[in-house]
Amino acid sequence: MFNKTDAAKSSDVEKRESMVSSQTITDSLVRLPSLPVDDKTVKRSRLNRVNNAFKRLSLGTKATILAIAIGTLPVLGIGTLAYQLTKYSLQNKASQLQQFQAEDLADQINRFMFERYSDIQFISNLPILINPSVSAATSPQEKQAMLDKIIDAKTVDGNQIYDSIALYDLNGNLILKSQADAIANVKDRDFFKAVQKSDRPHISQPEVSPTTKKNSIFIAAPVKDSSTGNIIAVVRTRMAVQPLDNLAKTYTKTVEEYFLLDSSGNLFVAAEEEHLNSNIKTDYPDVYKKLASFRESTVIGLDPVHGNRTQLLSFVRLQPLKGLPDLKWEVLLATNTENAFATQQELLLTFALGTGLTAIIVAAIAAWIAKRSTEPILKATATVQRLGQGEFNTRLIVEGEDELGILNANINHMAGQLETLLKEQEQETERAKILADITLRIRRNLKVEDIYKTAVRELRQALKTDRVIIYEFNSDAWDGCVVAEAVNAGLPKMHGVHIDDPCFRERHVNTYRDGRVRAITNIYQDADLVNADCYINMLEKFAVKANLIAPIVIEEQLVGLLIAHHCQTPRLWQQPEIDLFKQLATQIGYAMEQAKLLDEVEQARALAEKSSIDERQQKEALQMQLLELLSNVEGAASGDLTVRAEVTAGEIGTVADFFNSIVESLRDIVTQVKIAAIQVNDAIGDNSGSIRNLAEEALTQAAEINRTLDAVDRMTGSIQAVADSAHQAAKIAKNASDTATKSGQAMDMTVQNILHLRETVGETAKKVKRLGESTQQISRVVALINQISMQTNLLAINAGIEAARAGEEGQGFAVVAEEVGELAARSAAATKEIEQIVENIQRETSEVVQAMEVGTTQVVEGTRIVEDAKGSLSQILEVSRQIDALVQSISTTTASGVEISQIVSELMKQIATISKRTSDSSLQVSESLQKTVKISQKLQETVGTFKVS
Repeated sequence: MFNKTDAAKSSDVEKRESMVSSQTITDSLVRLPSLPVDDKTVKRSRLNRVNNAFKRLSLGTKATILAIAIGTLPVLGIGTLAYQLTKYSLQNKASQLQQFQAEDLADQINRFMFERYSDIQFISNLPILINPSVSAATSPQEKQAMLDKIIDAKTVDGNQIYDSIALYDLNGNLILKSQADAIANVKDRDFFKAVQKSDRPHISQPEVSPTTKKNSIFIAAPVKDSSTGNIIAVVRTRMAVQPLDNLAKTYTKTVEEYFLLDSSGNLFVAAEEEHLNSNIKTDYPDVYKKLASFRESTVIGLDPVHGNRTQLLSFVRLQPLKGLPDLKWEVLLATNTENAFATQQELLLTFALGTGLTAIIVAAIAAWIAKRSTEPILKATATVQRLGQGEFNTRLIVEGEDELGILNANINHMAGQLETLLKEQEQETERAKILADITLRIRRNLKVEDIYKTAVRELRQALKTDRVIIYEFNSDAWDGCVVAEAVNAGLPKMHGVHIDDPCFRERHVNTYRDGRVRAITNIYQDADLVNADCYINMLEKFAVKANLIAPIVIEEQLVGLLIAHHCQTPRLWQQPEIDLFKQLATQIGYAMEQAKLLDEVEQARALAEKSSIDERQQKEALQMQLLELLSNVEGAASGDLTVRAEVTAGEIGTVADFFNSIVESLRDIVTQVKIAAIQVNDAIGDNSGSIRNLAEEALTQAAEINRTLDAVDRMTGSIQAVADSAHQAAKIAKNASDTATKSGQAMDMTVQNILHLRETVGETAKKVKRLGESTQQISRVVALINQISMQTNLLAINAGIEAARAGEEGQGFAVVAEEVGELAARSAAATKEIEQIVENIQRETSEVVQAMEVGTTQVVEGTRIVEDAKGSLSQILEVSRQIDALVQSISTTTASGVEISQIVSELMKQIATISKRTSDSSLQVSESLQKTVKISQKLQETVGTFKVS
């Protein structure tokens, strides 16, 4: 800018230049060469006619026209150029914002579908589907409950993502489904064919579900046998497009319309329902052709649905994530141009008014100057031209107070205003830059303390004041302390000072919460502080003369104050400074919200990492305990009952302790069975010898009785000669008496042996019954083991599910879970074998008891027969004695002797018959005991498979 001294020094130069310029113009007008005039050329050329008409105008008019042209054209040009540049910037910003929204929505849809793709892989690897033993041990109700549980667990904003999960065999027939309806056969469906063809998970294009009649997406995957790796079934989930619609609503709040297009161009998600199921390629071919040439960008074009209005269109194709198949979907966002570029219309009106007003003023001034004088007008025109070129420091010399001097003064004043306006614009631009820079520096910090420090430091430098502090409230009592400070050296420090202002609590909380900014030029002259002596005294302690206060609000809650202190002198705070101060207080609030959100995210991430580490450690510990338990109890499957599982803390320790108790009980039972079998064998071995001796003695007795019968027959045949051989008859009678006595003794022994055998058989029967009761205890233990195996199997299934949810980190635990499931299946098979063995033992024991009861009955019958035989022998003994007594008178009693001999013969026949039956009974008892020995030996072999020591 020129000052007055510069203007005085340059006045002569300007006068000379002006004179030279005027002379040059005059000379140029005089010296113009004459051109040959051609009437035909003049008539044909419009330009020549205009030139001729212009030549006929007066110099004043020419000067006026020239002045107006020179004064207005640059202003209009600058205004138009500024408008075009600003318009382009606003359009570019709006286009970028909408393009970012489209790309963000496409990314969110990709991530959402990637999660669904992971869900179907998790479901297809469930142990109840891929492990035959686990599947066989799980009931259909439990499988359906697990599928329903998965549906309930997968939600977005409280709404279920899936409405159905179904399992189909390789022929497309329904095997298993959740509670929702499902088609019985899907062999002709595209998703089923795609999975069988590719052997990979598949995501279908949106289509109308035959069951729900809604636009749905079917996600299917092959189910492979865990042992063979062959496909055994196909599982599919059904998801309505509503979650995608909700996702689009969430991420497109600033646009008017959104559309999702499938690979065929069908609109399966739209902001307006009447546009659903339309095809942009067939229904709107002209719009699609225009959009096809601007893929992956934002353009201004016709409405893709209505076609009768222009819109800002953003068109993005979904780029598949790694591991996700290419869906070939597209995102289209649309906003009406009158709404998208509303700011541009306001800008056009502002520029038009400003530029037009300036042009009118310049033209009026130029015309008035032109009328006064040609030369001053030329100077003014030259000056205005320089002003129009941006030389706002140009000034005219005011030589008088006439109209020309006033015009020159006005031109100088206009130049000063333009220069002031330019400076103000530069200052406003600088303040905006300062605000942007400070905001950027604040937003770079992620901690509240760093945000505070950066804000007070940068703001003190921007305002060029002595101190800037941040005062943080205690919301309960509305007192607080200074948490951040930037202060010039030599001034008192306020950091950490606690301040309690009752006046603030009573009068100013609501006003500051509503966004009030308070600027105090002088604390001693401010009307609101006249009666606040304590407040002034507190400010005096920190040398405060003027201050500026703005609230810091977070989520509509007043959390603190941003305060600037001027300590050297009072200060009149300018409105731009107040606006900058208020805007920075607002930005601090936003930054604190951002820091708070990031802190919460960081805490959540740290908590998730800690939970993941703890869970992994727990899984590893559980895996080690399971492996150790498997190695400890492996011998139990082969019958080794001496194995013991190590008891540790936790659920595995409880299972190990329970397993040890079961094995110990089973070992005691098997030991008792072995001892009982040995005792039975020993008792039967002892009894078999006695019974064998009894049978031999019975046979000997029968032979002797037969011989006695022969002797009696011979006696009967020769009784007529008894008298002649009385002495010999006496001897024979004596021998018969002795034999009868011996037979009686033998009978007594037989009766004793049979009674002993009866007692032995009774004891054996009792032991066999106790053996049967022991086998019943084994049955109860086996049932308990079977129940444990089922619970272990169920635990393995749950562990497999949790391991499958954990992803790759749970693969090792999933293998252990499968091994536990196989061990449970083997335990169940072993318990079934034990149950079969116990059933065989119980059946054979029952047969032994029945045989014992039959033997006991036969022994009782034999005892009765032997007692009868003993009575008969007593009678024989008595008869023999009578024979011995009658032998003396045999000669006289021969007739009676014949009768007696016949009676003896009959009695001897009865004795022979009784002896025969006794022998047969003894043989039957011996055979029964032999069968008992075989059954007992088989029992010993059965329990011998168990190792108990």
